[in-house]
Amino acid sequence: MDLQELDDKSNLFSACAAGDPVNTERLLKSIDINSKDYGGRTPLHLACGCRSAGGLEAVKILLQNRADANAADHVGMTPMDIAVKVQNFAVRKLLENNGVELQPALEQKARESSWLLKASEFQLRKEIGNTLKSVVHLADWNGTTVVVKCIKMKRRVMIKKMRKSNSLCLSLAADDLETPLEPPAVDKVASAGDEEIEHACSEELLHEIQLLSSLRHPDLVLFLGACLGDDMPVMFVTEYMPKGDVEHYLYKMRDEKQVAHYAPPLWRTIEWCMSVARALAFLHKFPVIHRDLKPLNLLLTKTLDVKVTDFGTSKLLAKPWDCEDRDGSVDVKVLKRSTTQTGTQMTMGVGTYNYMAPEVVRTKKYDEKVDIYALALIMFYLSNGPTELLDRFVQGEDPRPDARECHKLLRGIMEQCWAVKPSERPSAKEKTTPLL
Repeated sequence: MDLQELDDKSNLFSACAAGDPVNTERLLKSIDINSKDYGGRTPLHLACGCRSAGGLEAVKILLQNRADANAADHVGMTPMDIAVKVQNFAVRKLLENNGVELQPALEQKARESSWLLKASEFQLRKEIGNTLKSVVHLADWNGTTVVVKCIKMKRRVMIKKMRKSNSLCLSLAADDLETPLEPPAVDKVASAGDEEIEHACSEELLHEIQLLSSLRHPDLVLFLGACLGDDMPVMFVTEYMPKGDVEHYLYKMRDEKQVAHYAPPLWRTIEWCMSVARALAFLHKFPVIHRDLKPLNLLLTKTLDVKVTDFGTSKLLAKPWDCEDRDGSVDVKVLKRSTTQTGTQMTMGVGTYNYMAPEVVRTKKYDEKVDIYALALIMFYLSNGPTELLDRFVQGEDPRPDARECHKLLRGIMEQCWAVKPSERPSAKEKTTPLL
């Protein structure tokens, strides 16, 4: 490309960005309409970002001259993504009339924030977790080890379509997981029920992705991205925590030391509880309630630092802020505090019974103080092991473990955190002080 062509290309991009239809049409005669700049953007990308009437005319001219309306820049943003991002409704409507489909709001957010990942970038390794709803695998990604999570009902599809490590291939051959999963020939009702369960599990995973893609904190397991393509199951990617969860770590230490119950040193208990309190103080600002805080959801780094994970049942007591598009869809960009957070109608019985505050079992009205109650029981667990409390909740009691069984430095704070009245429990922010 000679100097004149370079100059014309630069002028074309400038004309599109400025909403100058006259020069846009003139310069198209000498420059490739789908040429790209340093960021991979085409002239149509730039015109879609201009909200003036001239910008709309420039988009019309580019489309009439067969501009690629689905071209993606270096971060995967299409012209439609640009129009949605800048709330250019007229251009969005024009693109739709030309057959361009609007991507789901979460996928648009992923492209905009550069966390939309491709399944082809991963090599799947061994399974490290398996629950009723989801399955978790290790994977190699860009030279590092990460964790990939998908709903359990889609595991076979994920394994079939992704690159696999040699060890996983051997394991799959032994388990015969490569055999295609055929739907039953009969029992249509069961099939419909399976679809409903699969949808609910997918929605829960998407909820977790939506939430964590907006949150970053050193005491939360790091969200790296997600795979949202149509040809693959939804997959959620996070950093790898090599020491596993706190509960299994304590079991392992108990077996190694051959004791009835292993309690970590007081200083480590304090460090772990401080990490959880910091994470809660951050979450409760929005406010987000975790609702399933327990040792299984506290993961350990190589150096035994704790991070909070698993937000599948969390609850955002906030009002998403964004303009409502013409089709009624809403894309969360900023989490704004709700003016009606106290007493919000919630779901009863969410979480794990051993760590569930009494009000969660009995009522649909509770707030972030249920996480504070769970933190107190985690403190007790680290000293004495799990406590079964549900039966006594159902009987109308408000049972509390005996704080005297724990170190005296923890007794006062535990008793505050499991107070009968949620209003009497301290906030997580108060517990991030050196009091612990």
